[in-house]
Amino acid sequence: LTPGNERVFLYDSAGMDDLVELYRTTYQRVVSGEPVAHSYYDVYLGDGALFHVREPCVQEDVPFRVFVEVTPEDPKDLTGRRLPRWRRRYEDGFERFRRPFRESGVLFEGKCMAILPLPDYPVSGIRTGQEGGAARVLWEVEIPAR
Repeated sequence: LTPGNERVFLYDSAGMDDLVELYRTTYQRVVSGEPVAHSYYDVYLGDGALFHVREPCVQEDVPFRVFVEVTPEDPKDLTGRRLPRWRRRYEDGFERFRRPFRESGVLFEGKCMAILPLPDYPVSGIRTGQEGGAARVLWEVEIPAR
């Protein structure tokens, strides 16, 4: 998954340098701002997405799954929409996005970065974090809407 949320399949090393450069450029752009939350990973908000970033990062720092819970300003934004399996609406008035790190993140050059796109409706709050096996929450933070 590229920073633009496009899937790329690599059958040989051709193009790998371009892909790493794309991640490097995205990472540098993201961390040039201030994080909206600090935890085991720093969390950045921008370009309609949340970025979970950690440096230095090794394979043992990579979580099983990342999640985002979004509370819309208008609860009607949760009705009447078909959602992919990895996104669910909850009766409590929020939408939960849950993705394996291998689908939403990357480990490169000693850095980890997960990218989670946000919905296009206005939100009143965001909760995000990472899960280990058996959906055990490793860490989570709340981000007020701005």
